Amino acid sequence: MDGMEALGFACLLPREIQAPIIVTFHMPADPKFDFGSFYDRLSDKGYLIYPGKLTVADSFRVGCIGRLGEPEMRGALEAIESVLEDMGVHDRAPAVAA
Repeated sequence: MDGMEALGFACLLPREIQAPIIVTFHMPADPKFDFGSFYDRLSDKGYLIYPGKLTVADSFRVGCIGRLGEPEMRGALEAIESVLEDMGVHDRAPAVAA
């Protein structure tokens, strides 16, 4: 969560009730953000995320389970930041107040 928040994303759930297995983030309000393109570009870099399901807001989810350590999480954050820069997405805040 900390790394995604440092990139400008907002979590859907408050930290105190957020589960450690999968974290849901609001979609950025930036008009250049397109989830399909974001997903495909991350997949090309070897990272898979999930569209938000069963939520009240446009969102996507990042899984945090399995054999994931600091190097893997840093790699995911670097890939996310790189993809967003390539897409020209600079405003990662949600369209509505988080």
